[in-house]
Amino acid sequence: MNKLFFLILLLPFSLFTQPKIEIEGGNAINTGNHRRGEEVNYEIKFKNSGNEDLKIYSVQTSCGCSSALADTNAVKPGEGGIISFKYNGQGMGSVTKAVMILTNMPENNTETVNMTMNMVDPVSLNPGSIITEGKVGDEIKQKASITNSMDKEIDITEITSNTPVIKITSDKMALLSGETANLDISIKIYEESAINAAIIIKTTEGEFQIPVLVDVKSD
Repeated sequence: MNKLFFLILLLPFSLFTQPKIEIEGGNAINTGNHRRGEEVNYEIKFKNSGNEDLKIYSVQTSCGCSSALADTNAVKPGEGGIISFKYNGQGMGSVTKAVMILTNMPENNTETVNMTMNMVDPVSLNPGSIITEGKVGDEIKQKASITNSMDKEIDITEITSNTPVIKITSDKMALLSGETANLDISIKIYEESAINAAIIIKTTEGEFQIPVLVDVKSD
């Protein structure tokens, strides 16, 4: 009878005295748009919402292209910590990497956080190239656009060409996230030789080009 009474007393204590890891933002984190090829760094914040010390035994990621490191291996109840996550950026489009956190939680000792990143080029150009034809004396009109693919503002610092026969104007020089600038392009043909050139767009996120090829027809 004494043993049974002891077990009844111990059972609630064992049920309610335990560590619990709680991930800020939940276990599926979308970090937004990132420039393709550049390293992504993100701090996964967590806290111990249980009433016993939380121990972090190890932190691993789902592939060698990413890594994660906890800033502590023991967290008291009510306190928090940070896991520094890195991804090398060598991907295109939506990329998801798992972070596995091994702890001393009794029911499920491995907490998994899925990190999703959208790897993009900073801008998208439409069209990607201009191919047309004309004859001497023609002035060819073309249109193009540049769209900001990032989650921050991009400034266009200069739009030019490597040949004086191509002139470009833009309706915008500062692009908010998702915003598009429309380009008006004029190509003047002065002689009977093909024009093989490029429109050069300089921005705060780098330099981009739209190749231009004009086949010049004889009369």
